Amino acid sequence: MTLVLALTACGKNSTGNSNTSTDVTGTPTNTDNNNPGNSNEVAKPKQITFMVNGTLITKENGQDEVVKAYEEKTGIKLIVNQPAHNEYYEKVDLAFATGEIPDVLLLSTDMYVTYAVNGALYDITDLYEKSEVKNNMVDQSIVDALRLDGRLYGLPVERGNGPITYVRGDWLEKLNIDVPTNYDEFIEMLRKFRDEDPDGNGEKDTIPFTAPGLMGINYVREFYQDANPGFYKKDGKWVDGMTEPEMKAALQRMQDAYKEGLIDKEVVTNKTSTCRDKFYAGNVGVFNYWAGLWNQTLQNNIEANVPEAKVLPIPAIAETKYIERVAPPVSITTKCENPEGVFKYFLEFMLDCGEGQTLFTHGIEGLMYEMKDGKMVKLPSMQDPNTTFDKVFMSGSLSITKYDDPYEYPDIIMNSLAMFQKDAVQDVLLPASEVLTKYMSELDSIKSEIIAKVVYGEATVDEGLNEYTQKAKGYVDQILADINK
Repeated sequence: MTLVLALTACGKNSTGNSNTSTDVTGTPTNTDNNNPGNSNEVAKPKQITFMVNGTLITKENGQDEVVKAYEEKTGIKLIVNQPAHNEYYEKVDLAFATGEIPDVLLLSTDMYVTYAVNGALYDITDLYEKSEVKNNMVDQSIVDALRLDGRLYGLPVERGNGPITYVRGDWLEKLNIDVPTNYDEFIEMLRKFRDEDPDGNGEKDTIPFTAPGLMGINYVREFYQDANPGFYKKDGKWVDGMTEPEMKAALQRMQDAYKEGLIDKEVVTNKTSTCRDKFYAGNVGVFNYWAGLWNQTLQNNIEANVPEAKVLPIPAIAETKYIERVAPPVSITTKCENPEGVFKYFLEFMLDCGEGQTLFTHGIEGLMYEMKDGKMVKLPSMQDPNTTFDKVFMSGSLSITKYDDPYEYPDIIMNSLAMFQKDAVQDVLLPASEVLTKYMSELDSIKSEIIAKVVYGEATVDEGLNEYTQKAKGYVDQILADINK
């Protein structure tokens, strides 16, 4: 079974519902725009409209200055449409519904599949295959994860990344515990966190393991292992993971661990922010969260309360792998009048391993960073001078190209990323399906209810799965019939 889990040459090399499959049902509609010409000369657009969420630098933090710098470097006017971050995807749907469609935009992976299959996104496959960007890529699988029937309708601009398991390293040292390498060792570690007062307050009040709910398999890796409550490909066919044998074993693991007091009693109602706050307070032993920058953030925040705390990322245990999400793509729409020009002067420019990538990663020298003794030093943020500037759009630590990044990220960030990437499998896209979209919310509610009931001990595993079949079979049969046709 598979888990569901540019314009200038490069410098030297620098350091959800999950499924694993490369097939996607449905062939996106081609338009007259989807056939690149044979000419090597690409007309430069006079302007480009770009719709993006809060991952792009805000106006308060220097967006206008970056846009001006882009215009000076390319001679192209860039018009940014940046709705409020929490309203972004609603605004994207509205834009397509009203016809107010930008040339290029950032999409969620679900939206990417839907709009590609509906013919709203430009097929960039031929442009990509002939581009310098392809040669610049560190790992083609990151791009290939976005292929629909072998075709590309967008490009990632950074890695998808994903959660890694963070353990209180100082607790391991205090209790003389080795880093766990398999599930049995992992459970034994949690038991010692529960029983041996690792925080030293004289009370049996530690939370061995916390997570934001039980449906997100990225946050409960050690318990799910090779199981997945979502839809995934098995032997060439899409299946409902809730009815597979692996799910039965995963539910039993979670039920047993919860009964032993190894899993946070509030796990079902936790949000990610709740888990972070509990971790920062210093009484949580294990928390699965994003690799990389978050390792530094978790460490900084917990140190404010527990100065001796050590946030230690660990390799995936033997029974499982971490999951790298499919990176959200930047896509050119079929409403764009000059898609070849937008690809060359916008997408390729951002991923050129040179001045374009530096601009969209680190910003403007003298405003967002300065060079000292050949090294990049970040300057205070324009929006909050008490913090240093982070990024414009792309994180250099998650670069997908051979970009020779002039900024040296702290080891705590790069080491956790390297560990995650070594032990991760690439997630893939679910197929586009109106039936799946129609019933997914209701089906997820049923799954969440059943999983919680079983883990809390209100039903046996068999009772829970039987109840799931009774409540969900009608939805599941329709979905599987549609996505397997």
